[in-house]
Amino acid sequence: MPRLPKNFEIAWVSIDELAPGGYLSTGPNTAIPNRFQANFQLENPPAAVVLEVFVGADLRPVAISVKVQASTKTPVTTSVMRQILIDQLVQRAVEEATVPASKREEWLATLPPGAVQPTDRSDAAPSADQRTRTQADDDARRAALIYAEAVSRGNRAPAVAVANVMNRSRTQVARYIRRARELGILSPLGETEGD
Repeated sequence: MPRLPKNFEIAWVSIDELAPGGYLSTGPNTAIPNRFQANFQLENPPAAVVLEVFVGADLRPVAISVKVQASTKTPVTTSVMRQILIDQLVQRAVEEATVPASKREEWLATLPPGAVQPTDRSDAAPSADQRTRTQADDDARRAALIYAEAVSRGNRAPAVAVANVMNRSRTQVARYIRRARELGILSPLGETEGD
């Protein structure tokens, strides 16, 4: 395991959710946006870092974009880049981005009629099959939002846009879109939007 730099220190971080919005359940009382931006100011090395983080169905956060800005006094160099610990930044970003489960419930309430609403949370934990189904429906909702946005922008291949944004195969995206149509989030094929 490589030795970690001793001079890495985060001064502060702020979180901005990115559109299309959506939340994934991370526990009985917590949720996380499935796509967000974390803005860091580092004490050591002195730099500003902006991370775009995507959280997939497996709840594994990944940094999909990194922007580093320094000053003329301490410019961005290979040495400075080696001191910026992306994994630690992602971990801190996830801690800061985690919200109460009620935020996810509010988001679910804003979805179009016909979308599956959250089930009554009893004391019993959901089964693995229920968690998988709920996550699949959440992914279908997110895919539908991306798809609809791509269509509204005149994209002739909205499913490809979904695959790129969600970092999923086109086969998986086809399943998400089919499920979104079943849920009534997207209109059936041949109506208004086309494929």
